[in-house]
Amino acid sequence: MHDDITPAPIPVHASSTRSNAEIAQPVRMRMPSLDLLRGIAVLGILLVNIYSFALPEMVRVEPLFLPDYNAREQLLWYLIYFFADGKFIALLSLAFGASLWFFAHDKASLSLSRLNQLQRRRSLSLLGLGAAHAYLLWDGDVLVTYALFSFLVWRWRVWSDNRLIAVALCLFALQTLLYGSLLLMPADAWQSISDMFNEQALQQELAHYQQGWWQQTPQRISKAFEMQLATVFGGWFPASMMLIGVVLARRGVFSGSTLVSPTNLWGISLGAASLMLLVVLLNRSQGFVSQFALTLGIQLQMCASGLMAIVYALWICRWAQCGNLSHIGAWLRAALVAVGRMALTIYLMQTLIFTGLFYGYGLGWFGQWPLSQLLLLILAVWLCQMIFAFFWLRYCHAGPVETIWRRMIYR
Repeated sequence: MHDDITPAPIPVHASSTRSNAEIAQPVRMRMPSLDLLRGIAVLGILLVNIYSFALPEMVRVEPLFLPDYNAREQLLWYLIYFFADGKFIALLSLAFGASLWFFAHDKASLSLSRLNQLQRRRSLSLLGLGAAHAYLLWDGDVLVTYALFSFLVWRWRVWSDNRLIAVALCLFALQTLLYGSLLLMPADAWQSISDMFNEQALQQELAHYQQGWWQQTPQRISKAFEMQLATVFGGWFPASMMLIGVVLARRGVFSGSTLVSPTNLWGISLGAASLMLLVVLLNRSQGFVSQFALTLGIQLQMCASGLMAIVYALWICRWAQCGNLSHIGAWLRAALVAVGRMALTIYLMQTLIFTGLFYGYGLGWFGQWPLSQLLLLILAVWLCQMIFAFFWLRYCHAGPVETIWRRMIYR
């Protein structure tokens, strides 16, 4: 089902040796390590998206607003903050950048104009799917961000590794400066932000998500549009991770031809975890006040999250190459690979499940479940989605949404 290959570098321009009609087919080359990474990432982001699906979003910034504020709930909040918040979206960005490179490699025999045409269709159709997702279902969509930055990453993918790394660092620095510029805001602006984190705002958000779908629509559209505009401000970090994903793919990390030694990997892991621990301690010492959390706090967290995402990717690639697995371990890995192969379907399915359970046009449980119960629900959804993906791909080549996406691309 999968071909484990070591890709050769993509030529900047290749002429067709076969007809475009023969070659311009959906991707046949599968990279199990990349599918595994993408599967883990798309499941992992649910740990953070749950703050928008089932809890007031201010809970993500301030644990004080947890429905049950006790030691157990606080511990779970800190574990998510330490291991998941910002990490899995960065991991998904790595996978997205790598997938752009593999797509170009798979179509290397096409003319450059035909290749660019197919990629434009990929990006535009993903943009359409993301916009529909954001405006019709959930304003926290990330597909629009990925689609917009894919145009830049696609053009830059042919640059040398050193140049891509340098550009990624520049984009990261730009993102850091943009967050740092918030310090220039006047005191009354910070006061208005702080006023958003109070009991009255909490009750307003609870009331909003208890409404029906049509009643939620104006605010959902407004917030989705604001988030898409904010991509210009806050989308440079995922873009930088996409470029790192291109470099990792080109260096054979996802094909298994390049693996970091366990000793070096443990050292990098310790460094990234230490930086993240510093972020937690600093935010806690500052009481998670917005003026710190949204400037220096988020800058440090972004740096730690990027490092931890790379560490996660390297460990996942080692696991993908591991041959001595128990039956449960082998099934788990195969199921996660299946999730990665239909990550778009899984991502949108999570929105349907959780908005159906927690929003007013569903069961209306928004803001009522403690974090501990939500994590148990997430585990159950993960298991169901892994079983669904595993058995779906035994009978179909791609997920249902992936099939629609391919039809939009290849017509």
